[in-house]
Amino acid sequence: MKKTLIFLLLLFPCIHSVKAQEMWGISNSNYAGNMGIFLNPSSIVGAPYKYDINLIALDVFLQNNYVYIPKKEGILFKAIGGNVGTERIVQDKFTGRNTKGFGHLLVIGPSYIRVLEEKSWGIHTAYRNEFSVLNAPSHFSKFVYEKYAYPAGFGIRNSSERFNAAWLGWFELGGTYGKVLRESENHYLKAALTANLLLGMNGAYLDVRNFDYTVQDTSSMLIHSLDATFAHSAGTSGSAALFGLRGIGLGTTLGLTYVNKRRSSGYECRKIADNVKKYNYRIGFSLLDLGLIHFFKDAGKLELSSNTDRIWNGVDSVEVTSAYGLDTLLSSQINGAYVGESKNFSMITPTAISVQFDYAFTPRIFANVSWVNRIRFAPNQVARGNQLNFSARYEKRRWEVNGNVSLFEYQRPAAGIGFRYAFFIIGTDRLLEWVNLSNVYTFDFFFGIKFNLCNLTFRSRDPDCPAFGSLY
Repeated sequence: MKKTLIFLLLLFPCIHSVKAQEMWGISNSNYAGNMGIFLNPSSIVGAPYKYDINLIALDVFLQNNYVYIPKKEGILFKAIGGNVGTERIVQDKFTGRNTKGFGHLLVIGPSYIRVLEEKSWGIHTAYRNEFSVLNAPSHFSKFVYEKYAYPAGFGIRNSSERFNAAWLGWFELGGTYGKVLRESENHYLKAALTANLLLGMNGAYLDVRNFDYTVQDTSSMLIHSLDATFAHSAGTSGSAALFGLRGIGLGTTLGLTYVNKRRSSGYECRKIADNVKKYNYRIGFSLLDLGLIHFFKDAGKLELSSNTDRIWNGVDSVEVTSAYGLDTLLSSQINGAYVGESKNFSMITPTAISVQFDYAFTPRIFANVSWVNRIRFAPNQVARGNQLNFSARYEKRRWEVNGNVSLFEYQRPAAGIGFRYAFFIIGTDRLLEWVNLSNVYTFDFFFGIKFNLCNLTFRSRDPDCPAFGSLY
């Protein structure tokens, strides 16, 4: 946790943390395998392979609407080369709009899928970390960005609407099962369910219902009233702080896909299937990440409530090194005494609904429109970013390329690209930022090493059906 004040969770817009982008460059592919079940698990039913074995895959995403790095800095390639200097290059865009930010880290570990004629099943392992801030007051974000050295705001009384921040990290062990519900010459319907055991590593949320304050000068803030809840379960330092087991829960993702005029010859596990148009179109529906984690270790909950003016001196020099440190600081400054308590609490995973429409122009050229919209139940939930994505891909058994344009939170269009060749996948849904054609409000990168196979033997009798360890 970083230096600055009061609601470090609120300050994701200051981009000190890298933590449900959807890997659009691969998720809708017919060969997505384990990298596609997080968008729609029914994608593995009737897939054009017999086995999918994932070794490792990574997806990292973050986006905010307040701070950015100018495109002239070329920061992404500088960071790869280790050439980032110590000078401050982050700029802010203070428009008066409330700020929001999202972060996502997905690491898919060893995972396996088996595809049979009428059903498919699989198991997967994953580590996930999600972060969200919604409706944070722009005036407070400005003060934090300027480290309270913002004279234009001194002496002005500010109040905020309700805003929230949440952070959730967990290890996931999941099983997926799907089957064909209906199959005829023109209609093909399939469904699948993923059930997940969720092992909570870290969780925290901040729900601010009322915040009324005046910054008097660089080092002092007068808090007129505050009504908020801060709950947390996190360690203090080292790897144990990130990966200690502190909670447990269950989750699920459900998927249903209708395929119009599916041609079974296009799904044969042979190269000749590249020349067959697999379908006219398919449309998928899914409910994503419906789940809950209950934290019972290192868990605390603090209610902040004050209707009396309280002066906070030295607000610009506060340093917080742990959740409990922040808990103690806030309680003493707002409540006047420490009133936090060790108390179990629960958090809801970043639930959303999604629709995916895929159209086949030729055996190898496809167009796709996908929509993801969050479902938010309560303040103790990490919010998923809303997305609308348009993509086109050239897809073959051995390789494919995908180009896409997306609207995150239905604003600020972004371009992306993804490649799959044999067992290796790489891409980004924020291409313009990588090539210094856009200011960097966002970051996205994904890659994977996985195998789509026809059999698991070391000798293949069919030259079109390679043995384990090779790809089509």
